[in-house]
Amino acid sequence: MIDLDYTFLVQLINFVLILILFNVLLVAPIRKIMKQRADFMGAQMESIEKFASSSDKKLADYEKALDDARKAATQDRLALKQQGLDQEKDILAKVGADVAESLGKARTEIASQTKVAKSALEAGVDAMATKAVGRILGGVA
Repeated sequence: MIDLDYTFLVQLINFVLILILFNVLLVAPIRKIMKQRADFMGAQMESIEKFASSSDKKLADYEKALDDARKAATQDRLALKQQGLDQEKDILAKVGADVAESLGKARTEIASQTKVAKSALEAGVDAMATKAVGRILGGVA
């Protein structure tokens, strides 16, 4: 059986002292280091989250600016294309008018030359017909 005498009290005091000493020398410093590490890791995680959100925001801003630039470039391209088409229509209209005018002048000139040639031929037809008839008849007789 267990006797409870003064040695038990000594052992109990010894155990409590060792427990307190163990806590002060080993457990408390380890807990302090673990708390510092947890605080450091928390601060680092917070810093990482801020950096990630900042980079996401910057990426979104960059993509928005890129989209805006693409839209502006597309609008400028379409405006320049329409301007080119308008200039093309103007140039084709001017060229068409010039061609129509030149064609009208050419037709008028051809018509007048045709009349002159026709009148010259009509004047010479009687003489040529008489000559041809004379040859034909002269050769027959």
